[in-house]
Amino acid sequence: MRYKFHTADVFTTRVFGGNPLAVFPDARGLDGGSMQRITREFNLSETVFVLPPDDAANTRRLRIFTPGGELAFAGHPTVGTAFVLAHVGALPLAGDELQIIFEDPATGSAAAALAGYLAPRAGRSDGTLRWVLEQGFEMGRPSIIELAADMAGGALQAVRVAGAAVMVSEGWFELPEAE
Repeated sequence: MRYKFHTADVFTTRVFGGNPLAVFPDARGLDGGSMQRITREFNLSETVFVLPPDDAANTRRLRIFTPGGELAFAGHPTVGTAFVLAHVGALPLAGDELQIIFEDPATGSAAAALAGYLAPRAGRSDGTLRWVLEQGFEMGRPSIIELAADMAGGALQAVRVAGAAVMVSEGWFELPEAE
């Protein structure tokens, strides 16, 4: 069976920057074991397999794998998958912003957790606070992560993580029938 894939570098504006990611935009027919073997073959930090949502209120269901196992949630795979799906026309764009609801637990990544930690300590009880997180420069994979946190009445209301991404490659993964 053949499965289309794309790779992208996430939280960067140039190839060979940011954090690389493989995305399978239509992973119907793949079981968890096959997803894990494919992820090990790519040997990237994460590979994402996109499936139809179980709940119609969601846009897609994501299964995120590392070479060591499946994750419930991760930041750069979620942002990168949204970018890839928009790039290939699987998600329509309306204006300059893309808002997507993926079917994932209500969990945050390290960047979202950082914004959640900083916001109540920033000295503002209302409004949107913004930060730019730079990482990976020393290892030659510069990444820029944009964080925003909404405060109202001294309470944290929402946290957003955003950033740029670039397409790197696309191709077909040939899964042997005996899998």
